[in-house]
Amino acid sequence: MEYSVSILIPTFNRGHLIKRAINSSLEQTFNCEIIVCDHGSNDETYEICKSYGEKINYIRRENDYGLHFCEIESLLAAKSDLIHFCFDDDWMHPKYIENSVNLFNEKIGMVYCNYELVNLEEELINEKGWDNPKDIFERLNFFSGGIRVFQGLISPSCALLRKSDALSCMYLTNNLLSNNSYSGVGPDWLMTAMPIFKYKNCIHINEKLVRFGFHRSSITVDAQKDFSSVKAKNFRAAYAGARLYLLISIIIKKLKIESVYFFLEETYRGIRSILKKNN
Repeated sequence: MEYSVSILIPTFNRGHLIKRAINSSLEQTFNCEIIVCDHGSNDETYEICKSYGEKINYIRRENDYGLHFCEIESLLAAKSDLIHFCFDDDWMHPKYIENSVNLFNEKIGMVYCNYELVNLEEELINEKGWDNPKDIFERLNFFSGGIRVFQGLISPSCALLRKSDALSCMYLTNNLLSNNSYSGVGPDWLMTAMPIFKYKNCIHINEKLVRFGFHRSSITVDAQKDFSSVKAKNFRAAYAGARLYLLISIIIKKLKIESVYFFLEETYRGIRSILKKNN
């Protein structure tokens, strides 16, 4: 099967960074649809994005509805089978998409790679080149992949996955098991955790094919700079709620509780119908 890919770049007031993310998307050796979704920027983001013309699909909203809804809007706009989130402070190896797509098939739920963290406050304009990628990867099944995702986060910025799977997770701003939400934290973890349990295999490319910008205005850095703060606790609680949601969902699916519940419900309806007829 031939796959198409959309690169999604949600952004807000990152005019000083957005150009690198867009350029790294345009420089991919695999032809991709590029969607930049801008919710409420009041800096130079608009002018920079419009300068690319038809090379990108630029979506702008005057109001800032937050990262989570910016991500959802970019997902809904995507026309491709597969999607990759390249956040505005991240960028990719030119062959990242090509190498990932080549490993994809109907039995693979996700392909993800390692990342390199770059301190943007020390190295704002990072011109460091990329090495040629090597063919180093491993297959993760239900058990090996499950252990990995419950130990930590596989960032969507490292992953290529199906649009349909991403959408099913991103609509959970928070779930019924948890009262906690924080700037899309939780659903972004589910987006990369869920495919490991849904498909036969996922693939981990054991190379650093994406770079993450580390800086003080990063949502992740900002949320965790004071471990005991309310913000940090909400951040951790949002991930904990997502893990609990996924764990219970897996148990329900593996034990076929849904089928048992349906059988009991149908049996109850049948008994009620018989009793009504006898009366």
